[in-house]
Amino acid sequence: MFSKILVAIDGSRAAKRAFARAIYLASKCDSRLELVHVVPCEFGGDSANTFDLVEGLKAKAKETLEQCERIAAKNNIPIRALSELGDPAKIIIEHAISNDCDLIVMGSRGRSAFKELLLGSVTLKVAHHAKCPVMVVR
Repeated sequence: MFSKILVAIDGSRAAKRAFARAIYLASKCDSRLELVHVVPCEFGGDSANTFDLVEGLKAKAKETLEQCERIAAKNNIPIRALSELGDPAKIIIEHAISNDCDLIVMGSRGRSAFKELLLGSVTLKVAHHAKCPVMVVR
């Protein structure tokens, strides 16, 4: 059914639940996972503080991806992990298209400043513009 599943991960609880659901689906469908973590680059302020913030987010992203890779390996799920800097929705959608993903799995909201929104803005953009089905995990 799904040969390649893209999982958008950002370290949030919703993203962790989405990853767990993707592991389950991959095990049932004999799928491989494409794990994508995007560090947003829409920060203001002085460049030294911005650089430190982005470097900290990159380090956290690396740690999160390594944890996910270990979980996938324990479950014998093939996985490829990628971390990028940019617009999260755009990168997720483009990665899904360029890698022929059959499904995108992501949390209902991530670590944005507007956590209280019903559905995260990245999730909403991906759900509206993706060319493949999107599973939103709460």
